[in-house]
Order: sequence, then C-alpha cells, then structure tokens
Amino acid sequence: GRLAALLLAALAWVPGGTPACPALCTCYVSPPTVSCQANNFSSVPAGLPPGARRLFLQNNVIGALRAGTFGPSTVTLWLYSNNISSIQPGTFRHLPALEELDLGDNPHLRVLAPDTFHGLRRLQALHLYRCQLASLPSAIFRGLHSLQYLYLQENGLLYLQDDLFADLANLSHLFLHGNRVRALSEGVFRGLPSLDRLLLHANRLVAIHRRAFHGLARLTILYLFNNSLVALPGDPLAALPALQFLRLNANPWACDCRARPLWGWFRRTRVSSSPVPCASPPHRRGTDLRHLRPRDFDACPEEEEEGGDGGVVAVMGTPGRALGRPGTLPAAPPSAF
Repeated sequence: GRLAALLLAALAWVPGGTPACPALCTCYVSPPTVSCQANNFSSVPAGLPPGARRLFLQNNVIGALRAGTFGPSTVTLWLYSNNISSIQPGTFRHLPALEELDLGDNPHLRVLAPDTFHGLRRLQALHLYRCQLASLPSAIFRGLHSLQYLYLQENGLLYLQDDLFADLANLSHLFLHGNRVRALSEGVFRGLPSLDRLLLHANRLVAIHRRAFHGLARLTILYLFNNSLVALPGDPLAALPALQFLRLNANPWACDCRARPLWGWFRRTRVSSSPVPCASPPHRRGTDLRHLRPRDFDACPEEEEEGGDGGVVAVMGTPGRALGRPGTLPAAPPSAF
C-alpha cells in the first residue's frame, strides 16, 4: 500500500556525510526515510538520522515513547501496531513539521495526557484507533488547527464532552465508530465548520440532543446505524443542509407518534438513505419509517413547542429528557473511505 509505493520510488541512503542507518533498519535518501517496521524492536532504535522526514516504526513491540527521540524534520511518523502504554510529556513537542502521526492499534495506550499533542500546528492526520481509550482529556486536541483527519474508532470511549473538537476548524473526517458512546450533547461537535464525514455507527447511542449537529453546514455523510436509537425528537437532522448520505439502519426505531419528526424530515429532504426499518409497534415491525403515511399520525397530539431551556422537545406527550453533561452519563484507517 502506501509504504510500498513510497519505498519503490526511493533510493537507498548513501553513506558518506550522512548519519549511519540504525541496525536492522533500511534508510532511503529521497525523501529521507528510515524504515524499521516489523523488527521486534522493544524501544525506538537509537541513532535515528536527525534529518529523516519519514519514520516507519510500525509492527514492533515498542512499549514507551520518550521526549527527544524524534527529530524536528519529521513529517510522517508511523507507530501503529506496537505495545505503547506510555508517552512521556514532550515526546511530540518539538516536531513543528509533523503532518501525520499514526498511533493506532496500541491497545495498552488507554490514557493520554492533556498536552500530548500540543504544538503540532501542522498536523493533518492523527490516528488513535484501537487504543482502548475510555475517555479523552478536554484539551487533548487544542491548537491542532491544521488537522483534517481524526481516527478515534474502535476504542472504549464512553462519552464525548462539549467542545472536545472546538479547535479543529479544518477537520473534514471524524471517525468515532465502534465505541460505547450513549449520548450526544448540544456542544459535542461545536467548532467543526469543515466537517464532511462523521461516522458514529456501532456505538450505544440512545439520545441525540436536538442541536448536536448544529453548525455542521458542510457535512455530507453521517452514519448512525447499529446504535440503540428509538427516535430523534427535536429534529436534529434539520441542521445538516449539505447532507447527502445517511445510514440509520440497525436501530430499534419506534414507528408510533415518536417517529413523526424524523418522518417529516425525510419528506422535506432529498437524501440518499439506508432503509429505516421499524422495530415497534408490532403491527409496523419491518415497515420502513420513511414509507409511513400521514394518516398513520392522525391520532397523535400536536408536537409541543421547543422548551426555553434548550432541551429536547417532547413528542406525543412524553416528556423530553435534556441530556445534561455527557460526563455524568453511564456510560487502521477505515477502508470505507
């Protein structure tokens, strides 16, 4: 894949005036590359050439990362599929040129310090998939103004706090699938005007605040399938004017009066959607929610007006539940894109 194409075009590192290549590694001169993958290294090898721009250290058994290991010329740093359990403060602090950092598939990582990525102003892609992260510090992504791709899928994330992504004005892809998130609060995606793809499938979502997607004016792809959603009160999808592709299947949709906001949104919108099969009531099980008829809602009372507290509106007389702060709730780069 991406490594093979790069190495085929590169020439072997020529000794003489250039630093020696670490033992068991292969070095290339154009672009300056050090390839040390799949060598059973338990630590980052010593003697990395300081001018190297690409460092490939994936598929080893590296257990810890220490400050001062990587040089300031580093643009691409692959550390995926290791045994990393700790990252010393300052490890990435003096890497002003870094554009891609792949720490994915390090299942012992689990905890990140709040300032782990601070100072990476040019970082465009950050891979943190399959690291068993149960939570993220509120300031973990602060200052990453160039970030475009953020891979957080297949962790153990229980919640996403408000403003977690607020500094990521250039983020276009946010992958959060395969976690344990139960609710999306009002400010969870605040500050993401460039977001194009948001993957939230295979979580445990039961509630989405009516304003959770507010401000995502460029979002074209939203995946919410394989969650525990029964209804979407408050019409949260109405905040997505650019939406083109939507997946809502594999949720226990209630096709009673609670379905009316979502059904009405589909009638007003031209979006390519998955089927939305009803799970209840029994006589509508298997029917596609999108294909319900106006008369199916004849017995429903008028929907209540939006409450002044900004909470979720109530539908069919059932009190809407404001989500509150999500922290109080129980709570390899994908091939799809």
